[in-house]
Amino acid sequence: MPLTDAIHDALHAAGFTAAIRTTRTLSADTHQQVIALTLDDSSSLVTKLTPHDSGDRLHAEADSLSALSKPGILLVPRVHALRDTDTHTALLMDQLEPASDADDGTWARFGRDLAAHHQATPTAPFGWHRNNFLGRTPQPNADSDDWVDFNATSRIGCQVELAKIHGHLTARESEPLQRVIDRLQDLIPRHPAPALIHGDLWSGNAIATVDPDTNTPRIAVIDPAVSIGDPWADIAMMQLFGGFPKPCLDAYILANPDHDRLESRIGVYQLYHMLNHLNIFGTSYKHAALSIAHQLLAI
Repeated sequence: MPLTDAIHDALHAAGFTAAIRTTRTLSADTHQQVIALTLDDSSSLVTKLTPHDSGDRLHAEADSLSALSKPGILLVPRVHALRDTDTHTALLMDQLEPASDADDGTWARFGRDLAAHHQATPTAPFGWHRNNFLGRTPQPNADSDDWVDFNATSRIGCQVELAKIHGHLTARESEPLQRVIDRLQDLIPRHPAPALIHGDLWSGNAIATVDPDTNTPRIAVIDPAVSIGDPWADIAMMQLFGGFPKPCLDAYILANPDHDRLESRIGVYQLYHMLNHLNIFGTSYKHAALSIAHQLLAI
């Protein structure tokens, strides 16, 4: 089935009847294409397309976006359709309108909204009802009542094993990482207040956009990898890879009263993401991962 048929199938499933006026490729690689669509009725949409055998990635993303949107606090692109064809899987969403005038107040509001979202989401077992993906890496989410055990197996431990399998870590290099796993009970709480976390909240996944309801600047979140976990895991990622504006982080810290052992908690959660980057991009991230491990062992 041609690629354009997959797009039309998703549009039809979502109830769009206007013809496609223009298409524009936003990004493309061997795993996924992201295409902006403008219809004759001026609807602006984005479709993500993967080969059919990789379609679980988009099923997981649609599930994550729907979950983040349910509390009604964060601005999340609306999912219109998720369709499997013989050759492709297509995820159809609203396109975000960029805002060029997002100021400190806009970012501070996002910090407060994120804290409110974390405090409003379900108190369920840690994990999620399905496995999903952190970037290209499978992310296991088996339910657990123990956050320490969950991180030892489904987060840090899983990434260390992947790095060893991929040849990114020798047995000797993995030793400090194993010592961190053995000490997790001293570094993170066993039972933090559970929250539905975005899971991959780096700066590229928080977009300054125009709120369609108020026509004012607002921050929207995209490309989540959700699970129920410690809300500070989102903040840990927000402090990596370019970071977020200070007013955003300050507003979040003020709105979240739980400040227990933040240095070690954030370090553990950043180690998870650094190991994931090691597994995706290779050994250029090895030094950073091991450096975080040694810092944690010194606490």
